[in-house]
Amino acid sequence: MYSPHIALMSAVQAVDPRNPAKLRFGRRDSEASFTDPRLEQLIVYRALLENLLQQKIHYENEGEIERQRLERFRSEGADQRQLHVQEQVVKKAQALLPGIVFKMRNEVDKLQRFLNPTEGQEHELRQLDAELYDRSCDLLKKCQLCLETLQ
Repeated sequence: MYSPHIALMSAVQAVDPRNPAKLRFGRRDSEASFTDPRLEQLIVYRALLENLLQQKIHYENEGEIERQRLERFRSEGADQRQLHVQEQVVKKAQALLPGIVFKMRNEVDKLQRFLNPTEGQEHELRQLDAELYDRSCDLLKKCQLCLETLQ
């Protein structure tokens, strides 16, 4: 994980006297408020959960499209080879979902434990960055709702 407190120099820049050593990873001014490690951890949890939610939605849509294509092939009277290949595509699209859902459940649990450890710490985290905290809570609720619809 990238830490803004540690900046790396390339070996060439560190040894070459013609070029002064420059930091490869410079901090932007907008990142100045993210110095607390808890905020960085919240950003990582939120990014992971957003990515998993997008993947789940994408593969559900992809599976539905491939099922419709399979039905269309059947109604058009496609040959057995084409139907078999399309059935395999549908199976592969469906096979990706359980892994994503498993990872998503794990990340939801991690984020939930991180956001709600005790009442005092919750207010501390909210005070550090209220907008990020609220967006993370909204994402957590959205993911929990998405996972509940599966059951």
